[in-house]
Amino acid sequence: MTASFAERLSSRIQRFGPLCIGIDPSNRLLAQCELPDSAEGALAFGRRVIDAVDAELPIIKPQAAYFERFGSAGWRALEQLCAHAQSAGLMVLLDGKRGDIDATADAYGDAYFGPSSTLPADAITVHAYLGYAALAGLVARARTAAAGVFVVVRSSNTEGQALQQAVTADGSSVAMALAAQISADNASHGDGAGAVGAVVGATCTDAAATVAALPQSFILAPGVGAQGATLADVAERMPQARGRVLPSVSRAILRAGADPAALKQTICQLRDQAKALLSG
Repeated sequence: MTASFAERLSSRIQRFGPLCIGIDPSNRLLAQCELPDSAEGALAFGRRVIDAVDAELPIIKPQAAYFERFGSAGWRALEQLCAHAQSAGLMVLLDGKRGDIDATADAYGDAYFGPSSTLPADAITVHAYLGYAALAGLVARARTAAAGVFVVVRSSNTEGQALQQAVTADGSSVAMALAAQISADNASHGDGAGAVGAVVGATCTDAAATVAALPQSFILAPGVGAQGATLADVAERMPQARGRVLPSVSRAILRAGADPAALKQTICQLRDQAKALLSG
């Protein structure tokens, strides 16, 4: 029997700690790495990160937009990168923030979790602006494929705060209402962490209350590094998520340099720090 997404991710977190490395090959980052601003350059950077990780992380997070900007060549590069990561033993969380009405969301589910998928991710990020119920088919496809879905609940960018903290008719915020729906969905499918995770920014000072409303979800916590949050901030702001929070670091992995040795050193330091601060 195939292990569930939650079982596989939990096992890797217990073994390697919770750090998630983002792969964001922007034109500025590729220039910093002396790589061409092309699909080939993006793939080369991603491979460099994966080789530096040496499979000793639970999961990586390629940002689809930085590959999609190169058109079909970029999509092929993304497919090759994800295949390379999975063949190395890493889980892949594809950051594309998909989301639409139910029929279209179902198609996204087929794209990433269906039997004909050319990019079979272990998990993807989505948004629920068209209603959490519209994601039902996509989530069902993820569960069938033993994969996961991370729904944006409280993002790390300041522009999202007004919308996410807006008050609904029953008096709860949009973010808390969404957290309640996610928790009910996971609870209806068994005990422990479920297939539906949540994105809660590490920069959010109200993160503790949001995470407390998501007791059966893995938490992806972007915003560590370049956006100003630290791993210690994640530990302080999300104390109830120890063992299931994934602090995500992207640009900051280049802080000591872009060559493979420096990259590996920085990632190992971050991995060890995250394991010490955030393991269950």
